[in-house]
Amino acid sequence: MANFQSKYGYFNDTGDEYIITRPDTPRPWVNVICPGDYGVIVSQTGSGYSWKTHASHNRITRWEQDLIKDNSGKYLYLRDEDTGEFWSLTWKPVCHQPDFYQVHHGIGYSQFFSVYQDIKSTLTIFVPPEEPLEIWKVRLQNNSPREKRLSLFTYFEWCLGLPDPAREFHRVFSETQFNENLNTMFATKRLWEIPNKKGRHWNRDWEYLAFHSVNRPVAGYEGDKEMFLGAYGALEKPAAVVNGIVTGVSGKWSDPIASLHNQIVIPPGQEVEIIYLLGAVSREKQEQAEEIITKYQSSSAVEQAFAATKEFWKRLLSTTTVATPDPGFNLMNNIWLKYQSLSCHIWGRTSYYQAGGAYGFRDQLQASQIFLYIDPTRTEEQIKLHAAHQFPEGRVNHWWHPISEMAAENRISDNLLWLPFVVIKYLKETGNFAFLKEQVPYKNGVEASIYEHCCQALNYSLAHLSPRGLPLIGDGDWNDGMNAVGADGKGESIWLAQFLSGLLKEFAVVAEKNGDSELKAEYLRHAECL
Repeated sequence: MANFQSKYGYFNDTGDEYIITRPDTPRPWVNVICPGDYGVIVSQTGSGYSWKTHASHNRITRWEQDLIKDNSGKYLYLRDEDTGEFWSLTWKPVCHQPDFYQVHHGIGYSQFFSVYQDIKSTLTIFVPPEEPLEIWKVRLQNNSPREKRLSLFTYFEWCLGLPDPAREFHRVFSETQFNENLNTMFATKRLWEIPNKKGRHWNRDWEYLAFHSVNRPVAGYEGDKEMFLGAYGALEKPAAVVNGIVTGVSGKWSDPIASLHNQIVIPPGQEVEIIYLLGAVSREKQEQAEEIITKYQSSSAVEQAFAATKEFWKRLLSTTTVATPDPGFNLMNNIWLKYQSLSCHIWGRTSYYQAGGAYGFRDQLQASQIFLYIDPTRTEEQIKLHAAHQFPEGRVNHWWHPISEMAAENRISDNLLWLPFVVIKYLKETGNFAFLKEQVPYKNGVEASIYEHCCQALNYSLAHLSPRGLPLIGDGDWNDGMNAVGADGKGESIWLAQFLSGLLKEFAVVAEKNGDSELKAEYLRHAECL
């Protein structure tokens, strides 16, 4: 049964897949798939990008943000060797008109189904939890009365670190190498211009080794974009696919891509399955990549990983459920809001609109409340991570980047208060007041309890009131757009006054339970003044 159907698609019976029935949606409809450290974002056209740890500073594949064309991503081309006709397994980049096309955005995976020239294709993309890779499972079925001789070409551009607008400069630092024994293209880079803690860029090697592999011998491979597309060529009609051959170029100095060419023969009524891998490991741990590649040579291993991936998400999302008379409310709260909070907002920290990667002090703290009903220990971890980005006087980083620890220091006035806010929510849900005693260092390395971190946040806000007794807005409150209201140090925030007053009243209860009756009285007095 189709639930909440529109002219572009619907939810399936169980609500855990959104089925897109035509590719020309009003804007790209994407799935952000990130069960922790490694992530993928893929649209209904097949476009998107991959990353490890940080979606911007440590991007593995190149991506151009163009939501009109949506034609930058990782693609698979299929070529009929007898007729020379070719198409892509996803709508982009060839944009052919298949006889059938559906995209199933699921929880932790996306699947592309199409039928063209009597070939039924299924492409499944997923990220196994706890592993630094994505898996593409391709299934091709020959529904014609004759044998089909086909060529399958993968294609994407390597990024290998920060996005590189000056491609002609950056490409000279990239290096690819094909390993015939593993049927794998390896790639790395001798430049990684991530900023340091002061926001200054420094030059260092990219610390990872990326790999793209297939579980069967290749007919050829390509590591040079010009050789694949042809001079002035295009993704819609690349020379390598038109001619049915790749040149086998790899090494230095080229514009680095990865393309693996497989030749397949499918008898009438039969099907074949091909497994592709894309991932990245520490450069010093090439053996880890080799172990991963060997592990996923078999279809059974991939099926087990896919089942484990779905079970991982099901276990997380089904811990608590709601049942109301409103099926839409149930669908969103039981499945999709949880999934988006975890995969997109907390772990992925990226999207098509903003390919970020940073932690926002307020953003991920707010989102971590989703764990209170799933696994409160994960909320604890998020609280401690954010407390470690607080200064001793109570102010905090507005955001910071993992890997480089580059951070924003400004006067946005609400950030710090989300720490006691989420701690209060955590205590109400768990009753674990012992958590308040856990020690976490400030930015300067001096340790303090979670309780002290919260008090410092509240005290800092109380120390920055206007002559009228209202909180100064600083560089903005929860509304970041109000960033000039306090430019002269005079702007006030009524919203922040309400927020702070409520927090003081609630934290007064925490102070009392912590044996701090004087602080309780002080906070209640300030709340009354506000």
